[in-house]
Amino acid sequence: MPISIRPATMADEDAMSRICLLTANVGTSAVDIVTFPKLPGHIYVEPYLCLQSAWAFLLVDDEKVVGYTIGAADTRAFEKDAEDRWWPPLREEYGKYLQDPADVKPGDLEYIKKIFSPRIAADATIAFASAHLHINILPEYQGKGYGRQLIGSAVRYLSSVEGPKGVWLHINPKNTKAAAFYKRLGFKSFEGAPEEMIGLRFEDWVPK
Repeated sequence: MPISIRPATMADEDAMSRICLLTANVGTSAVDIVTFPKLPGHIYVEPYLCLQSAWAFLLVDDEKVVGYTIGAADTRAFEKDAEDRWWPPLREEYGKYLQDPADVKPGDLEYIKKIFSPRIAADATIAFASAHLHINILPEYQGKGYGRQLIGSAVRYLSSVEGPKGVWLHINPKNTKAAAFYKRLGFKSFEGAPEEMIGLRFEDWVPK
């Protein structure tokens, strides 16, 4: 079967979380830097499957999930939804390790801190666009045009939703490969945004 893109379901959670783990360390595997392999997915994948304010699309190769793009059309609604429903049980589960970190790795602690202090979008970022997204693809599927296809699916979906006129995302400044990829797609810095935020106006999107 050819590689295809489809909406994600809860049944895809484990596959998506695995991809997140294998790309969480500045685009490389985080397997060796965490004790709890589900931690990256708890933060960067599962809320987008479980919360009503979010969406997700998958890149699938013969039924194997090899990449995804996830996000929310209304970031402020997503942040509130996550604060009300998603973060509290995770804080209860992992909070003890902040008090007694002897049995966990530094990487675990960094992720646990994010659970207690999740990133909140700056007002300037929301002023640019209400929508945000993330994208992750297994290394062996990168550089083949699939990332553009996933972003295209996100743009088409968000363009159909009332409200968003563009979309933004966070990049790690150390991940120069990802930064170059987004630049080729038309993402760029925008007024008032933190350095690690870049955005795309839907009117500037040029599909191939």
